[in-house]
Amino acid sequence: MKFPKGRPILENTRLEFVNLDNVLSAAKRERAHRISGYVSIIYPDSEEIIFLQQGEPFNAARISQQDRKIIPISEVIERAKNATSGILSEYATDEMLLNLIISSIMLQPIKSNVEIARLQPKVFMDKLRTTNFSGFLWVKSGIEESFIHFSDGEAASCYVAGSDQKLKGNDIINFLLKKPNATISIFDRIEEATVTQATPAQVDMFCKILAALLKGYAHPIGPALVLKTVMIAKSTAQKEYPFLVQFKIGSDLTISGMAVADPKVFTQGMARWFDLIYESFTTFLGKESEEIAKKVVKDYRFALKSLNFFNYTKIKL
Repeated sequence: MKFPKGRPILENTRLEFVNLDNVLSAAKRERAHRISGYVSIIYPDSEEIIFLQQGEPFNAARISQQDRKIIPISEVIERAKNATSGILSEYATDEMLLNLIISSIMLQPIKSNVEIARLQPKVFMDKLRTTNFSGFLWVKSGIEESFIHFSDGEAASCYVAGSDQKLKGNDIINFLLKKPNATISIFDRIEEATVTQATPAQVDMFCKILAALLKGYAHPIGPALVLKTVMIAKSTAQKEYPFLVQFKIGSDLTISGMAVADPKVFTQGMARWFDLIYESFTTFLGKESEEIAKKVVKDYRFALKSLNFFNYTKIKL
C-alpha cells in the first residue's frame, strides 16, 4: 500500500540494515524522536505499520490486498526480526492522519467503494458541506490510499498518498478530478481518541511477573500441581478477558504471549489472572501464598503503580 507520508525520519531502508528495537526506543534517548507518526515495513505480501505517539508505539496494523486488521505490536516486531527482506520507513505526521488510518481499519463505512467517475466531485463536496458532514473519505486508487478529513461540512485537510502534501479547498476537488478511476468510502466518524494497545514492554513485564509467581509456588508445592492450577485459573480469567487466550504456559512455568488490548483492560485481565492464581494456592499454603505474591510484585511495584495494577488486584503492598 502507499499511504500519505510526513517528514521522513528513515525512508526506504532495507530491513536487514535496521535495528527495529533501536528505532522504537529512540525517543527515550533523543527528544527529536518524540514524534507522532508511523513506522512502515513493506513485505512482498503486505505492509505492517507501527503507530507512534511521542515516539512510543501505541498500535499496529497489517494491510494487504485481501485484509486490513489491527495486530499486536510485538507481532510486527517479531516478524521484522526474523524477516530476510523488507523495506522500512519512518515518518513524522500529525495525529489526525494516524486516527484516519486506524479508523479506516476498525470502522465500517456508511458507503463503500463508490466510483469517483460516477460522482461530480464539486457537487458531491457541496452536498457534504450543506449537510454539515463530519467524518472522512477514504480514497483508493490501486495501491494508493488518501484521506480527506471533514469537520462540520468543511474539508479540513486532504492527506495525499505517497506525499507529505496536505491539500485544502479547491485543491481537494482538483485532486479528485484527477482520480477518475479511484473509489471513495465514506465514514461518518473518526476514532478521535487514539486507540492504544498494551506495549511489548508491558506484556513482557507481566509475563515475567506471572512466571516468577509460578516458580515461587513450585518450590513448596511442586511444578506439576502449579501448572495444573495456573491453567485452570487462566481458563476462568479468559472468559472475562478473551485476549488471555493468546498466552501460553510452558512446561518450565514460563509465560509468553501477545495481546491486542487497551493498557487498562490488559492490566485488569492480568490482575484477575494473578488473583486467581494466588487465591488458589491459599488452600495449600494459607498466608504464605499471599506473602509469595507480594514478594513477586514488590520488585515491579513502581511500573505496576503507573498502570494502576493495585487498583485491580486484591494484593496490597
